[in-house]
Amino acid sequence: MKESDWIALVSVVVSLTAAGISIWQARTAGASAKAAKEQAEAAVRANELTQQQMDREEARAQQAAADAEAAALLEAEKVHLRFSSNGGSVVVEITNNGVAPITEVELLKVEALDEGPWAGWTVNRNMSGPMVQTKRSILRSHEDMEVATWLLDRDGQRVPQLPRSVRALVRFRDQDGQWWQVTGGGEPPVPADPPTT
Repeated sequence: MKESDWIALVSVVVSLTAAGISIWQARTAGASAKAAKEQAEAAVRANELTQQQMDREEARAQQAAADAEAAALLEAEKVHLRFSSNGGSVVVEITNNGVAPITEVELLKVEALDEGPWAGWTVNRNMSGPMVQTKRSILRSHEDMEVATWLLDRDGQRVPQLPRSVRALVRFRDQDGQWWQVTGGGEPPVPADPPTT
């Protein structure tokens, strides 16, 4: 065999080897690309599952918070105000009909709902004892407190004439530490800011 034939033969072998290597590299790259694609799809599925789990946990937490808020509101609705008159006084009766005690109960305001001379209020200055105490540290279940009040005119003088209807503003804290206020005017209780001292 001539030298040129050997060179041609070696060239063919080298070309075939290079072609084989190229084919092998292409197949390896294709397999790597396929594996990378599968890994990416698996990562996307894992992220979706994680997001779904987080969404479920968030929904559960929101539902638990909503349930707790609804239960607290139901208890706050069991604090009732009743009004009566006694010798020119408006007596405000605050009753806790809930199952748990309430604390820091305070009568903040009494006001007439009718047009007239009434502009303010104070406790009945002719009385003493519990009926002139506007604050109570605790009001247990099915316990009440009464406060005898006078309605005042714009000059701060007592108006002996009583209006047909009144309402009051009472603030208290439930067993979970949530502050509420009720008016006794038919409105539902609303969350309140704690007192500032």
